[in-house]
Amino acid sequence: MENRPIKVSVFCTAYNHEAYLRQTLEGFVSQQTDFAFEVLVNDDASTDGTAAILREYAQRYPELIRPFYQEKNLWSQGLVIHDAVFAPAARGEYLAACEGDDCWIDPTKLQRQADFLDAHPDYSACVHNTLGEKIGSGEEPRPLFPCTGDRDIPFETVLQGMSHAFHTSSIMARREWIVNPPDFRNLAYTYGFTDYAVGLWLTMNGKVRFLDRPMSLYRIGSNPSAWSSGVNREYRKLIRFVTGEVEMLKCLRPRLDEGRQAALDGVLREREFELLYLRGKTEELVKPPYRELFKAKPLSFRAATRLKNAFPALHRAYRKKRGYGE
Repeated sequence: MENRPIKVSVFCTAYNHEAYLRQTLEGFVSQQTDFAFEVLVNDDASTDGTAAILREYAQRYPELIRPFYQEKNLWSQGLVIHDAVFAPAARGEYLAACEGDDCWIDPTKLQRQADFLDAHPDYSACVHNTLGEKIGSGEEPRPLFPCTGDRDIPFETVLQGMSHAFHTSSIMARREWIVNPPDFRNLAYTYGFTDYAVGLWLTMNGKVRFLDRPMSLYRIGSNPSAWSSGVNREYRKLIRFVTGEVEMLKCLRPRLDEGRQAALDGVLREREFELLYLRGKTEELVKPPYRELFKAKPLSFRAATRLKNAFPALHRAYRKKRGYGE
């Protein structure tokens, strides 16, 4: 490995992932490739046994695993770990990612994706299907995306949201599109997410191939302290997330041609509609430019909204009692 050029650099962020990191690292070291690759793992000042597990694997696989140990948590300082730690150190032609609480479940993952990118220089990335496991549910993991065969993922699909496209643990991308992120990705990071922006960026700079083979596992709800955990159930998290999507899309818009701008405007209006609803400004939902979106909602939603608009004082009292604050 040491005497061969590195084809793939794997980025792994770890923070309090003691319960999962061993399986994550096993997914890396079990990869079967005819090329050299490296695994960069950053322990972001974990307070559990994450760092100890990382040291164990770094000692066992010194030619493969390159550990980074932080004394102070970088994320809490607003630093992008991929930019501050991984990008300057990575040596690979292609870059892949997997967070410390997710894992790869197919030993041929890296080889399959690298082979595809080698043979198709017009593609910016190669991704694949992923199994989703709801921690604590007792349910069997299932594919996150419909099994309809290998296909290309267009910009318009990613624009609808990453839940329509691919998971971060499946990405293998050409180096240049990861180490030089656009301004709208940096803006998204300030709101606590980057996958949406990265997905859009990749489809803007080439084609993205989706391999309909589940080769990674995404653990849903694995870390209750994570920003993304429970975002759909916590008002303040959710409103910040949607606000971030709105701001990111506005920042992205000038980079697009007229056709893609039109597609973006439609999605942007949907996000703005959602944000107005979350903030309790339901009277705006029945007015232009949101009227058509309102009309397309189920009867129950429309009836509830009209009731809220008819009794605004009661609506405000209800929101205050629930602690919505706006």
